[in-house]
Amino acid sequence: MNLFKALGCLTLLGLTTMASATDVKVGTGSESGNYYSMVKDIKAYCDDALENDAHLLPVKSDGSVENLLGMNSKQFSMGVVQEDVLQYFAKTEPRKVNGNRMKVIDGMHMESLHLLIPKGYQPEGDDAGWKAMWSGLIKDEKPKPISLNLLKGQTVGSWGGSVISAKALSYFMGLNLNVVEIPADKRSNPNMPLVLVGGHPYKPVEQYLASGKYHLVAIDFAQLAGKAPFYIQSSVSYRVDGKIQSVPTFGVRALLIGKSFRKEERNANMVNLANCITDSLIDLADDPDTNPNWASVYELEEAGEQTNWNYFSLSK
Repeated sequence: MNLFKALGCLTLLGLTTMASATDVKVGTGSESGNYYSMVKDIKAYCDDALENDAHLLPVKSDGSVENLLGMNSKQFSMGVVQEDVLQYFAKTEPRKVNGNRMKVIDGMHMESLHLLIPKGYQPEGDDAGWKAMWSGLIKDEKPKPISLNLLKGQTVGSWGGSVISAKALSYFMGLNLNVVEIPADKRSNPNMPLVLVGGHPYKPVEQYLASGKYHLVAIDFAQLAGKAPFYIQSSVSYRVDGKIQSVPTFGVRALLIGKSFRKEERNANMVNLANCITDSLIDLADDPDTNPNWASVYELEEAGEQTNWNYFSLSK
């Protein structure tokens, strides 16, 4: 009888221990994407840094927007969010998205903006001089970087999280863009400029360039820095007409952000995770089994690329 009681107590203890484990849900992206892969790397390196038997749980999602809004709806405790998306919602919905409610755990890799324009595209409007200037820029074999002001008042296409990136670009640069979300069955040959944000090489961009119907446009970065400091100068390389071309553009960092609470003890796991990622960054970058983007994260951190968003304070 005593043996059965003892076994019963052990079983109950085991169930209690299992029940006390806490999954810290992290919004990522598709299971085949970088966000999901990199959060899995963080879990492998830093799960032991969490207190109170908490464990990271990467959760697939539709990306930055769902991850950000899901933190407000208690769907996620953390999420990977592009900074332009974060800053855009902070301006348009400041009560829900602000530096007191959400803080940065760690900066991650950069996603580049691709501006594709159909060959022979005629801008909207009746300004003949403007159209001639636009046409000249696009027809050159090696066109100079264009000013984003040439897009003012135009309709641009996008889809997924890039829709919010295009709206953010319009908002912060004062472009008054009409951003149209292109459905999946209409993406083969859209006759409008396209704004697509993603790591490169980005498969949709490769497909558009392979069709021979689109220009990948170089962008003059100088005008962006003063208006939106979170944009980072960048370049992307793609095969165009059988040759590799490097095209100047800009990008935004992805950020791992977490919910912030007034009571500091409730932020302990966010701080612990931030410390662990910082301490493990070299190993994450060098490990052959981790996502290759960790190398660029290390380079960005070494270059001092920091957002002006609030961070969880690292332990001294």
